[in-house]
Amino acid sequence: MENNKTEMAEDAEYKRQLALFVQSSTEKSIELVKVGEVISGLAERNSFLDIGAGGGDLTIPISQSFSETTIVEPNEKQVEYFKRRCPQFNIFNNSWDKINLAGKRFDFILCSHVLYYIPEGRWLTTIKKMYDHLHQGGRIAIVLQSPVGEVARFFNQFTRYDVNILELWGELIRKYGDDNIGVKYFLNEIWTDSLEDMVTIGLFLLIDRRFAEKKESISRYLEANQKTDGGYKLVQDEIILIVKKT
Repeated sequence: MENNKTEMAEDAEYKRQLALFVQSSTEKSIELVKVGEVISGLAERNSFLDIGAGGGDLTIPISQSFSETTIVEPNEKQVEYFKRRCPQFNIFNNSWDKINLAGKRFDFILCSHVLYYIPEGRWLTTIKKMYDHLHQGGRIAIVLQSPVGEVARFFNQFTRYDVNILELWGELIRKYGDDNIGVKYFLNEIWTDSLEDMVTIGLFLLIDRRFAEKKESISRYLEANQKTDGGYKLVQDEIILIVKKT
């Protein structure tokens, strides 16, 4: 029973952090524009798959461009939300490595900020599974935090940012061909009125809940480096890797 209470508290805190991040940042609106540019190049817009759909801030608006939407989401609470909010979706409560979609194919697959939760040695296998579920002419969009910029410096202050995007980019080119790999770059501005809210967002970005033990150090760093007139600002550099199936 105690473990269940702990898990519920951690899930509630994650949802609070996620909601504050979305509320305080420009990410989703800009990401929608960039993803829309990818979608505009599709030959067909019948089927869309979102891997790690989270709160649906991208999933729901993107779904309006497709006849059918499928989500794969390991968080049970988020799945329950989707079942209430979007019962027309095909919803799978599972992780991508365990899900079996048989021969189902999609015109567009979104994988936004998910690879961090997968060991680097399995990235190419993970993306290959996505590729196998693409229709000819389909595209995958993989969104990742850039290794440069303010958020990357924040990461490197408290942990090692080891998402090797350049190596992944090169491996994708070698595997699928230079003409089938694209990249887009955008900035996400995170702004809060209070230091407390920026610290909450900092803990969300660091992912691992054990960083809560360093809350005071995180607060001092953000106060010293991200304070601006009237509040706190943190700029996140983000990358979209695009894989096309020809």
